[in-house]
Amino acid sequence: MTAFRCRLCNAHRAHSILVRDAKAGGPLPIAFCERCALVQQAALPDPESLRDYYAHSYRQDYKGVHTPKLKHVHRAGLTALSRLAFLRESGMLSPGKRLLDIGAGGGEFVYLARRAGFAAEGIEPHVGYSEFAGAEYGVQIRTMALDELDCASTEVVTLFHVFEHLADPLAAMRRIHEVLVADGLLFIEVPNILQPDASPHNIWFKAHLFYYSRHTLAAAASRWFAPILTNDRGNLRVLFRKRAVPLDLPLFPTRDEVEHNWRRMVDKGWREYLLSGSALTKPWRRVCQMMTEHRLAGSPRSLLDALFSAQSVQAIRPVSR
Repeated sequence: MTAFRCRLCNAHRAHSILVRDAKAGGPLPIAFCERCALVQQAALPDPESLRDYYAHSYRQDYKGVHTPKLKHVHRAGLTALSRLAFLRESGMLSPGKRLLDIGAGGGEFVYLARRAGFAAEGIEPHVGYSEFAGAEYGVQIRTMALDELDCASTEVVTLFHVFEHLADPLAAMRRIHEVLVADGLLFIEVPNILQPDASPHNIWFKAHLFYYSRHTLAAAASRWFAPILTNDRGNLRVLFRKRAVPLDLPLFPTRDEVEHNWRRMVDKGWREYLLSGSALTKPWRRVCQMMTEHRLAGSPRSLLDALFSAQSVQAIRPVSR
């Protein structure tokens, strides 16, 4: 592959994969780095084009709206509660911690995090969604980018399905390290490229510049963060702690881990998906979701309040110390 450069390890050798964009339907060239196993688009867009795209077009392309519909609020609320439960599992969080959600979307996670006891706010490049969050939930979602944040300004940073969109993962990790206070925590969730039960129709997107496994996400963070808790059943969730002193070099996957990642890439497809069993239950789960969403009513805020009240408060509230 000509002109390939891995954005994680700077290697120039890769396996070429031609896949189909799940949204646009056209061909999408993908590269698998032979040295570190990072999967990335073969031709990455320039940063200025990306900034403009996420500020004006991304939400419309992928949601079809300028602000969230009630069904989007419901889905985001359920997912936010699951993420708050994951944070509590770490046993390291306490009420009142300053939390910053990067790529906060419509603000559902920030609102529910505040209800769970965090001093939460967020940033979001899309003005329609950031204004929606302030109007509907009364939370602060600033329309800005990561590089505009102040240093040492927060204790917990969260990025949910954001990191795979960032063109320079190492620069992003370095900047987040600067934003966090000493001993701060970073919680990232990304699509899991090794997930066996992902539909082949719903894996590859032009908006996803990188596709991470637990090995490559840990490597991207390794100079600045140490992993505390990892869950890769489905989407990949990792909680990291800020290193007091950054390492001189990243900790790349071993040769066995690289080979494991490549074998998993080769195995991905309809056969694996059908054998996983997820394909058999998905139609029923989709019907149930549609029936639930058809009955939704009220304001976005009242919907989130109802979801929060329906959960066990002890399952999501930070632990007092």
